[in-house]
Amino acid sequence: MPYFEQLLLNGLVIGSIYALAAVAYTLVYGVVKLVNFAFGELFMLGGFLTLTLMTKQMTLFGIQMPMPGLDFYIAGPLAIAGVAALGALIDVVAYRPLRNAPRLAPLITSIAISVLLQSVAQTVWGPTSLRFPPLPVGGLPPLSLGVDLTVTPSELAVFGCAIVAMIGVQFFVSATSLGRAMRAAAQDSTAAYLVGIPVNRIICAAFVLGSALAAFAGILYAQSFQFVSPTMGFVPGLKALTAAVLGGIGSIPGAALGGIILGVAESVCAGYLPDGSVYQDALSFALLVLLLLVRPQGLLGRADLNVSARGSLMSGGGSRRAPALVKMFGSLDRAFAALGRFGEKRVAFGAMAIAVALGVAIRSDYWLSILVMVLVYGMLASGLNIVVGLAGLLDLGFIAFFAIGAYFSSLIFVSVMQNHFGVDTASIWWLFYPNLIVGGLLAALLGAILGYPTLRVRGDYLAIMTLGFGEIVRIVATNWISVTNGPMGVRGIPSPQFFGMSFDEPRTQFFFALALTAIVLFAVARLSRSYVGRAWVALREDEDAAEMMGVAGTRFKLLAYACSGFVGGVVGVFYAHLQQYVSPASFTLFENILVLMLIVLGGLGTLVGPFIGAAIWIVFLQLSLKIPFVSAYPESRYVLLGVLLVALMLFRPEGIAAKARLRLTME
Repeated sequence: MPYFEQLLLNGLVIGSIYALAAVAYTLVYGVVKLVNFAFGELFMLGGFLTLTLMTKQMTLFGIQMPMPGLDFYIAGPLAIAGVAALGALIDVVAYRPLRNAPRLAPLITSIAISVLLQSVAQTVWGPTSLRFPPLPVGGLPPLSLGVDLTVTPSELAVFGCAIVAMIGVQFFVSATSLGRAMRAAAQDSTAAYLVGIPVNRIICAAFVLGSALAAFAGILYAQSFQFVSPTMGFVPGLKALTAAVLGGIGSIPGAALGGIILGVAESVCAGYLPDGSVYQDALSFALLVLLLLVRPQGLLGRADLNVSARGSLMSGGGSRRAPALVKMFGSLDRAFAALGRFGEKRVAFGAMAIAVALGVAIRSDYWLSILVMVLVYGMLASGLNIVVGLAGLLDLGFIAFFAIGAYFSSLIFVSVMQNHFGVDTASIWWLFYPNLIVGGLLAALLGAILGYPTLRVRGDYLAIMTLGFGEIVRIVATNWISVTNGPMGVRGIPSPQFFGMSFDEPRTQFFFALALTAIVLFAVARLSRSYVGRAWVALREDEDAAEMMGVAGTRFKLLAYACSGFVGGVVGVFYAHLQQYVSPASFTLFENILVLMLIVLGGLGTLVGPFIGAAIWIVFLQLSLKIPFVSAYPESRYVLLGVLLVALMLFRPEGIAAKARLRLTME
């Protein structure tokens, strides 16, 4: 059998789907310069809506309901039209008000909408996978392309439809008046507006077309793999984004080329490399990182897209004003200002005294455990805040440092001391304390190593490259079973002691987490007010101006990655012993996005913001279960979270504790 040819054929089929989804990404990015993370969910909705329209009965909200039972050729276009309309609605409601908002606000909004749509799908259709019916041509015999080389009619239809759609989009953009208006808006939106082009309508049209393409790609993907699920858009969405960057985000031919290359590379890797099928996702991200090192703008992209926009991630205006919210946030700002007049040391000691009093007064182990998780996520967010909030580098791979610390301590105790040397880990619990330092240093070293290649890329390319690093670490942890035990994780991590008290007690855990939090906050506060912190802030506000004034950008960026990694590693060691179990499920991209959302929610670049965000998030998850509808459909909690984040980006993009940030910018 011509093995390579069959692999190539399989790669072309899946690559064409990646390419079509990548074109959807790049079409919107080219016009509005937004990496729309919600495209993965629009991809998913295309498959779900088509399936729903094709069946005669469907279980929605756990209730069996009659459905139209339409033919595929009617259901598919209707689903695409519905998703396209949804894309227009999302642009008008969530993205259009943020055209002039801080640069991070639209990105966080797209992430919030992604969480919202996925949660809606889980609430409506349930969390499990559903079988997707084959195409009407699926019953035809396969076509022979040579000796033992065949292609099914369904595969041929998928490939052909994807190619025709991409050619059609390219023709539309290059040969129609609306397409030329999109290109003009992408080139210079201000100049386009001055010559009479309705820029907002053009951007909305780009969202409509991009959403329709994402839905179409989702239908083809669901047909190829014969299933739909609420999470089915996550991995293909990342692959499509990877393909768009490989080809040069903003270039439609580049996105198509990147998708084909990615699909073929994955197929060949799965067929020839040892355990290639389990590491093919890591290969995709490794290919992305290597290409960005050599050619940061991608194969067919423009070099001018690999730039950092002027101003920090938080600077800018554009938020909506609502009288009630203005009054509420004005009260918050005055409260933070009043606290500032007391002096930071007094406020810090007062906050510590209140926290200690809570730890003594609260009798419920459940709520003590909740407070421990608030402190854990607050510390994690503080670590990420160093890179994003202080240095202004959008990092989507920070969770890898958390994983490094957790796995380091776990493997030292279980794989080395217990399994290799036969030592009872409970008798050497004290190794936990040096592991805190060593795990932090190991993560800091990894942060500097991984940070160095990212210095050649800027803006959104930087975020995507760090995303690739984080995913590589997670995939290796999942599939290197001989070392990490794969998805089963590492168990039997010993519980240390804290001043003679058992770490198994929630109260002990709380006071240890509180002490660790105080150390982390003290270190971050001293850094932010030192020469190093001032250099980070200068780079964040205007990198070019800072370097012209003598700030060594490379050195201080690497230091930011190292310090951030150190905090992530230390918290990872603590988390491993807190849970006494670690697995790759704790270190997903969603966790990284969650930590980023916490610092945005509380106030990017502030000391208290990460903990305000963590407290709101953790407590919200628990209290929302008291709502009857949420109690019946727990996934809907994330719908409420998505709505909360979108509202925050619309009305308060600088975060709740924005007033606390002003002192860190030396204004």
